[in-house]
Amino acid sequence: MQNTPLKIAVAGVGTVGRGVLEILQKKSFLKKINLNITAIASRRKIKLNKDVLKNTIIFKDARELLKFDNYDILLEIIGGEEGIAKELVFNALKNRKNVVTANKALMSKYWNELQNLSKKNGSTIKYEAAVAGGIPIIKILDEFLISNSIKRIYGILNGTSNFIITNMQERNESFDNILKKAQDLGYAESNPKLDIDGTDTAQKLSILSSLSFGIDSNIKKIYKDGIQNIDLIDLKYAHSLGFKLKLLGIAEKKNNCLSSFVYPCFVNTNEIISRVDGVFNAVVVESDFCKKNFFLGEGAGAHPTATSIVSDVIDICRSNKNFYTNKEIGIKKITFNKIEERIGSYYLRFTTFDQPGVISGISNEFKKNNISMKSMLQKDPHVSNQKFATIVVTTHNCLEKNMIQALKRIDKLKFIVNKTVYYRIETLNN
Repeated sequence: MQNTPLKIAVAGVGTVGRGVLEILQKKSFLKKINLNITAIASRRKIKLNKDVLKNTIIFKDARELLKFDNYDILLEIIGGEEGIAKELVFNALKNRKNVVTANKALMSKYWNELQNLSKKNGSTIKYEAAVAGGIPIIKILDEFLISNSIKRIYGILNGTSNFIITNMQERNESFDNILKKAQDLGYAESNPKLDIDGTDTAQKLSILSSLSFGIDSNIKKIYKDGIQNIDLIDLKYAHSLGFKLKLLGIAEKKNNCLSSFVYPCFVNTNEIISRVDGVFNAVVVESDFCKKNFFLGEGAGAHPTATSIVSDVIDICRSNKNFYTNKEIGIKKITFNKIEERIGSYYLRFTTFDQPGVISGISNEFKKNNISMKSMLQKDPHVSNQKFATIVVTTHNCLEKNMIQALKRIDKLKFIVNKTVYYRIETLNN
């Protein structure tokens, strides 16, 4: 360890930023890793240890850091794919400064540009906190598994969505009710769109795919579906069939083709990931030599995320030299599979008029599209005078475009009352 302390500039002191400062202001800790916080940019008033941070400059406007040069490491904790966060990160790398960020939106959108800029200028960009909070998945992929070839990576990457699904199943309450509870508890934002529509998961999957497969996994090429339309009745049927519903991000490389999807799907209760509940995240990495590795941890919150940020800072301090991944970044050409090319099984729920010929009509359309049923559960009308019946079907593996074509035709049949509900079934132990 060298004698001269490394200088840190902190941009953004929100919930996570306060957690970072809480750690960094520990006198004993700072002495141990030889750091000096030279500047903090924050619109909010912050509590400072004056003994530790007596020479720290406080900027109310983060743009002041664009003109500030007295730092070695920029901690970007503002967030957002554009604006001042982007300006600060690109400016720092261009000026041969190191960067530590928790910004998944920025990393997923500008992955290739940031990696190339870092390499060109001999600087370091680290982003452990951008994916799965308290799980050191970036280090695992970039260091521990560097000698392995990654085949598939998947997981629960959004704690808010997992909390909602878990509580719908356990409390037998609607999506809207549980979302309100998640907001009251601080697990969901007042505008939860990015969490529940799958965007947050897709951003994280983009980063993991880029690192795992040495490509630029453009988020626009990731198929994305969220949990906003989940109905409690399907969770009940899932349970009766031996499944649990989970929002998964899945990336799998076969030959030179990448399948990268985000969607709610049915997972067999025998799978360990089906038992990951609440706000926890989980990541499974399948590789050639280590086979299958499972990682579990809190996916969000001030302290898990702050711990990841500080861990990246420590890495830079320990090396104090240029560090970037041994994997080739963004130069491998790869074909992205469309969701229509997915091969797998399905859960389907039909709402029909209670009349003869329903099963044969559905079966006929399945046959035309090379789809075969695996199981069927028929629920008679709950009330004697009710005209509708519910039919739940699971299928054997088939091509998704065949399933979509079959459902388009089935939903036009005269006995179908509502648009068919379907979920993909993921077999993860293959």
